[in-house]
Amino acid sequence: MKKVGDLPVKQYLENLKAKIFTIKNIPWKSPRVIGGSLALLLLMGSGIVYLNSTTSAVFIVVNEEKIGLVADQDQAGEMINQILTEKGEPFGIAAKTHDSITYSSVRIKNAEFRSLSKSDLAEDISYYVDGVMLKVNKEPIFVLANAEDGEKLLKDFQEYYTKPSDKNQVSSVSFEDEVETQPVEAPLEQIVSYEQALEKLKQGNLQKVEYTVQEKDSWWLIARKNDMKTKEVLASNPGTNEDTILKPGEKIMLDKISPYITVVSEGVRTDTETIPFDVVTETDTSLPSGETKVKQAGSDGQKEVQYAYVQKNGQVVTQTVKDEKVLKEAVSQIIEKGPQRVTVASSRGSGSIVSGLSWPLRGPITSYFGYRHSEYHTGIDIDGDQGDPYTSAGAGKVVSAGYSGNYGYTITIDHGNGVMTRYAHSTKLLVSSGQSVSKGQTIGLVGSTGRSTGSHLHFEVIVNGDTVNPLNSLR
Repeated sequence: MKKVGDLPVKQYLENLKAKIFTIKNIPWKSPRVIGGSLALLLLMGSGIVYLNSTTSAVFIVVNEEKIGLVADQDQAGEMINQILTEKGEPFGIAAKTHDSITYSSVRIKNAEFRSLSKSDLAEDISYYVDGVMLKVNKEPIFVLANAEDGEKLLKDFQEYYTKPSDKNQVSSVSFEDEVETQPVEAPLEQIVSYEQALEKLKQGNLQKVEYTVQEKDSWWLIARKNDMKTKEVLASNPGTNEDTILKPGEKIMLDKISPYITVVSEGVRTDTETIPFDVVTETDTSLPSGETKVKQAGSDGQKEVQYAYVQKNGQVVTQTVKDEKVLKEAVSQIIEKGPQRVTVASSRGSGSIVSGLSWPLRGPITSYFGYRHSEYHTGIDIDGDQGDPYTSAGAGKVVSAGYSGNYGYTITIDHGNGVMTRYAHSTKLLVSSGQSVSKGQTIGLVGSTGRSTGSHLHFEVIVNGDTVNPLNSLR
C-alpha cells in the first residue's frame, strides 16, 4: 500500500483535512487555506484513483514460501480445509499437515490479481494421518488410516478362512503368528485402504527367489523341493514349458507366495456325503461267454458325518469323525456275467494283468503298488497339482462316484469282463454314477481328499474283485 511518510494515504488525507479546517483566526481566502485545500483535493483524487485501481488480497505462505493470492483469509482457510478433507476422503478421515501455513495481506493492481487455484495449492502441502501399522512377527506389513479399520481387517480375514455357518460351528480362532496393531503417524501416500489391505492378505506375500538348478533336477522335482506346483515354477520363468531343458548351475526364478498371517481354527463341520453302492458280480451259466447284464441297478446312499477339525488358512490339518448317521442306505448293483473269465497272463510275480488301459494322468509315481512300510498299497499314486484333470483309463460305466472314507472323493468304473478301475482323493468329480464314459474322457480333478498327504491321484486296477499292479496294464 502507498504511504505518505509513515502513514497510509487515506489516513494522511484525514489528518491533513483536520488540520486545514480547524486552524482558527485564519481567513478562508488566505493563501495557506487555499493552497492546503488544493493539496487536499489533489491527494484525495489520487487516493481515490489508487483505491479504485487496486484490490485487497492475501498471500498464502506455506513454510515461509509465498504460494499465491486469494481474496481474503477466510477463503484461504476454507480452501485448506477442503483440501485436507478431500485428501483423506478415500480413507474416511480428514488428512492433517505439519506445514506452517500463514497469511500476508497486500493491495495489488486489479489487472495483476490472479487467484490461486485449490489444485495448485494442494500440490504445495504435505499430508499425514494418525493411523495404525499392522505388524506380523515384528515386521511392518502396511499402515491403515485408523484403529477401527485395523480391527475390522483382522476380524474379516479370520472369517474369510473360517466361514462359520449352521453346518460349520467354529469353536476357536487364533493367529499362528504374532499379530499387532500400533498407532503411528504416517505420510498420506503410505496409507492403504481397508479393501486394499484385505485383498493383500488374501493374496499372500509374493517373493522372487533365485534357484540354482542341481544335478538330476526337473521342473517337477524343483516344484516338489520348494512346495510349489510345476505350473507355478514354469509361470515364474516366462517362455519355458515342461520340455525346456534344465542345465546344472543354471539360474531360474521362483515366485513363491507365502501367507502374511496364518489363521488357525478349530470346530465341528457337518457334511452330507454319498455312500457309494457296492458292485456284486454273479456267474450266470445261461449267458454267453464274456456277456454281462445288470440284474439289479445300484443306487448310492447318503449319510451325515460330523468332523472335528483343525484348519490353517482354510486347509484341513487334522480331521476326525465325531458322529455318523446314515440317511439313506446304498443298494448294491448286481451284475450277472457269462462263465468266461478275463484273459490274464503271468508277469514278473505281480499277479494277473489286463492290457490296453491308458494312463489317467501323466506324472511321476510317488508310491508304488505293494507293501510300503507295514501297509499294503492297493494301487499307484501319480503326482499331480490340485485341480489337474484326469481321464478314464478305458471305456466303461461309472458304478460309483462320491465320497468314500479314506479314499476321499472317488470314482469306480466297470470296464466289463470283471475289470474295474478306481480313481481316489479327487477334489472334484465330473461324472456321476450310472454314466457311460469313453477311454480318455476327463472324469475328475486331482485333489487331496480323504486320507492323503498331498495332491495326487490314487489309481487302482481291480480284476474280479482283487487289486492288481496297474503298471502291468497301462500303455
